[in-house]
Amino acid sequence: MEGYLDAYNPNSSVTPAGIFINRVEEDDFECVPTSLMEQVLKFLNDAREDLRCSMAKNMVTLRNETLKSNGDKNCMENLSGGTEGTMLKDMSSDFQKKVTFTKHDNGDNEAGFLYCNDETYRKMAEIERDDLLLDQSLQSRRSSLDQLKASRQNFILVASLLDRIPNLAGLARTCEVFRASGLAIADTNIISDKQFQLISVTAEKWVPIIEVPVDSIKAYLQKKKREGFSILGLEQTANSVPLDQYIFPKKMVLVLGREKEGIPVDIIHILDACIEIPQFGVVRSLNVHVSGAIALWEYTRQQRSQ
Repeated sequence: MEGYLDAYNPNSSVTPAGIFINRVEEDDFECVPTSLMEQVLKFLNDAREDLRCSMAKNMVTLRNETLKSNGDKNCMENLSGGTEGTMLKDMSSDFQKKVTFTKHDNGDNEAGFLYCNDETYRKMAEIERDDLLLDQSLQSRRSSLDQLKASRQNFILVASLLDRIPNLAGLARTCEVFRASGLAIADTNIISDKQFQLISVTAEKWVPIIEVPVDSIKAYLQKKKREGFSILGLEQTANSVPLDQYIFPKKMVLVLGREKEGIPVDIIHILDACIEIPQFGVVRSLNVHVSGAIALWEYTRQQRSQ
């Protein structure tokens, strides 16, 4: 009890100075309750540490997404010399520092209270500065994501009829290269497959991949048709138009058939047109991934020339 009374004065603890001053560390006693200021400082330090870690992760993600969305020189200069670059530098050189007050004597409550106030104001100013940096980084990230979304072409590739991982992974990579609005596959769980990731080389992180099961393809195509998309199929039929003679609409959904059987008849009836790639060899059959890549390039070429 003697140690408790030496370290804790009930009379001064109810005054403003007693509420906001730190207890003396030399007389630290386990029964003495922590002051309000100590609890506030602990909360602020923990919150600041979480904030800095979150900012660091956000900035790394932002830098990767921005580099991916705009590979030209200007984007590189903006990232290295602009506000985001300054923030990265600040974060790397001024990471979380745990702050505790200098030891105070019980007899200097008033001086300790003033010092505590100065330290509190300084800490609050630093936290406000961190909040401003976080707001700027989030705003920049939103701007980059909006720019990435706006740069996508208005086509969706439907590959739900395919089941071979190399073809699906290759198509994901092709869709990312040509900035597709989306890639529809039967089961999105295939994205976590090691073989898929090896072939796609992270393309699945940059292109929207939609799950459209085989039994939902017709409903999905009809929905897109109501939204103003032209529904096209890459298939050899009696009425197919050669790829080099077809003028692609700006908004289109391109359906690919199964590896061997092609597009089922019930889905062909929904299509607005069928396109085929002119071939002159003996085999007269291209791999579905290769066929999709050729068709998407022709679409992109036409859009670029407009």
